[in-house]
Amino acid sequence: MTRARSKLARSELMGVLAVIALIGLSAIGLRLSEPDEKFQVITGDFGEPVKINNGEVSVTQVRVGSFLREDDLLTDRTAGMFVAVTVTAATTGPEQLKLGSARLLSGQVHYDTYQIAGGMNASPGFQVSADTLFEVDPAQIDDLALELWPDEVISGYQQRVRIKLGVTAANAEQWRAAARDHGIEISRVTTRAIP
Repeated sequence: MTRARSKLARSELMGVLAVIALIGLSAIGLRLSEPDEKFQVITGDFGEPVKINNGEVSVTQVRVGSFLREDDLLTDRTAGMFVAVTVTAATTGPEQLKLGSARLLSGQVHYDTYQIAGGMNASPGFQVSADTLFEVDPAQIDDLALELWPDEVISGYQQRVRIKLGVTAANAEQWRAAARDHGIEISRVTTRAIP
């Protein structure tokens, strides 16, 4: 009789654990299938710090080219245009600031990252600078804006920083001309204490 009760108790426990696991998986599935538009956009200007979560983010440089160089060697070429955006993330709060996702926006067009140099993780009291690289269509660069946000599998209502890069319809041809036959040297990630 004790064995039967023990078996019954174990099978009830396994059933409860299975239900909990299924509820957890369905919650993750719902979160992953929700629309991408559940976020707060925090806008900023080129060169000015924008407050987000535990810190500040700023764009300090934009470079364009048609090929990439590393240590004076050609590493990649595009028929379009590369845009390298130097981003500085500073952690002013008590927890690490992690910005792992980015995209460029031009009206209804968006460009996913081609490469993020080393990630944007800054410990409290420190700032990290790195290049985020995009491959874009030169015909679709009006009003380019960088959008950055933390990498999260399960998240609530998140904040995204959106900073205009100074590429407008009026000066887009100058940016296209500057990219032709020009190489971009991707800078290394640098970390330093917040001044």
